[in-house]
Amino acid sequence: MKELKRYFSYIGKYKTAYWTVFLFTLVSSAVLTFAYPYMNKLIFNALEYEDIKIFQRAVVLCIVLVVLNCLAPYRRYFQIKIVRKIVFDIKIRLFDKLLKLDMDYYEKNHSGDALKTLNWDANSLKDSYFSHVFWVFGRLVNGLISIIAMLIYSPLLMLVSVSFCLVTVFLSIRINKQIKEMDRGIQKKISHLTTHLSDILFGFTELKMYKGAAIVCNFFYNENEKLLQDGWQRAKRAGGLEMITFFLGIFASFGTIGVGAYLVSCGKIDYGTVMAIVSLQMGVSTLIQGFGSALTTLSASLVKAGRVFDFLEMDCEELQAEETLSLMNEATPVEIKRLTFSYDGEKLIFNDFSLCIKNGEKVILMGESGCGKSTLIKLMLGFYQKIDGSIKLYGRELKEYSPIQLRQIFTYIPQRNYLFEGTIRENIMIGGIGREDITEDKMIHAAKKAYADEFIRTFPQGYDTPLVAGGNNLSVGQKQRIAIARAFLKDSAILLLDEPSSALDVHSEKMINQALRELMKDKVVIMVSHRRDVFDTFDRVINM
Repeated sequence: MKELKRYFSYIGKYKTAYWTVFLFTLVSSAVLTFAYPYMNKLIFNALEYEDIKIFQRAVVLCIVLVVLNCLAPYRRYFQIKIVRKIVFDIKIRLFDKLLKLDMDYYEKNHSGDALKTLNWDANSLKDSYFSHVFWVFGRLVNGLISIIAMLIYSPLLMLVSVSFCLVTVFLSIRINKQIKEMDRGIQKKISHLTTHLSDILFGFTELKMYKGAAIVCNFFYNENEKLLQDGWQRAKRAGGLEMITFFLGIFASFGTIGVGAYLVSCGKIDYGTVMAIVSLQMGVSTLIQGFGSALTTLSASLVKAGRVFDFLEMDCEELQAEETLSLMNEATPVEIKRLTFSYDGEKLIFNDFSLCIKNGEKVILMGESGCGKSTLIKLMLGFYQKIDGSIKLYGRELKEYSPIQLRQIFTYIPQRNYLFEGTIRENIMIGGIGREDITEDKMIHAAKKAYADEFIRTFPQGYDTPLVAGGNNLSVGQKQRIAIARAFLKDSAILLLDEPSSALDVHSEKMINQALRELMKDKVVIMVSHRRDVFDTFDRVINM
């Protein structure tokens, strides 16, 4: 019940519309379940007693049933419409959550986990939010209506059917618990398999180059085979459940017919009542045969939905819509005192580290790989909250800034920048988001300062040239210059550089360094580098 309550809580603002359509569907299904057997009873009684009035009542009921069935496509349309709106809102929330997650999530989890949640698990909600739920509750309601009607017609025949129902439901629940655990294991293996597939796609070049890469592929094949075997075991268990309930349904039907025939011979009921009870027995049989599989399907859906909801309920940064940032320019831009930090709580990256950077000062952080150069930049950006010591920016503790305010202070240019699918213009304009004074002219001026305008204009579509995801239809140097154009457009007080020109050829590095010299004017600059001769404009080198 707890899982179902959580499941339905994510319907959100569509709660009224969802339950209205759902209840209407249940009621109309229940009416049809009761009306069809009753119509059969009227027809047989009219024939048995040669009563035209009873036959007329049967005809009127038949017309009503035809009208109700004609409304079914419209009911289904509203079901699909509401469910798609619910799932669309959940997907928007998932994407919003993805942007707000702490860096700790990305450090500890594979991208394949997030991809599976955002796509496969979220898409499964389309079926589960109506079809799978209705399969369970619809069968229960229809079965209950059938039992009540049978009780009215003949209590003895009802007892025969209910006895078989209780046995079947008991078996369904017992077997369903085992299947649910199997579903959880299968979902975990699918997620694990997705991460391996993601590795294969991202490491495609290495797989093409090295014969030893067959080890990676073989591991993927073996994991896929294990998943296949688990799927077969689940299918066998579910098939066994359906087979058991099917045979119980057959025995119940024969029992009802046998007892009904005996009562007719004794003159206690008429043929119409027997036919009505036999028709109602189909509703009970449907409950017996289908409830187990419907419950299994819903349980599997709840497991998938649980992964989506777990993702939505993870801790994340609290971002405000728009926040004004005012800095005390006379205060020290960066003041770090007695900083201690560890990723895993054991190996210290910083231990009692202190650093002070004055207004307009430009420093280089140097040291061996793993000494904490890039980590220091991430700590200043607020990516990790659990630190000991103090980090002050312009006289205020880091935690006193909201995430949005904090990122307004910095412009960050890493070694490899990422360009998003879209146009060159849209990728540069990312740097100006949140500023109302950004115009087309300012965007082009930023590109010129970054030495990007010249190569952009060589493209037939210029700034409207479409980029693929990652900007892989540009060279590394071109991508870096577009990233620097973003930085010019953002124009933050502090510039963070993480070896921005280390992966470039000589010509590209020269162009990038010229652009960076222009960008660094009148700014506080903190640069991570392995080389002392990168720039002659830096005030000091800090060995870490």
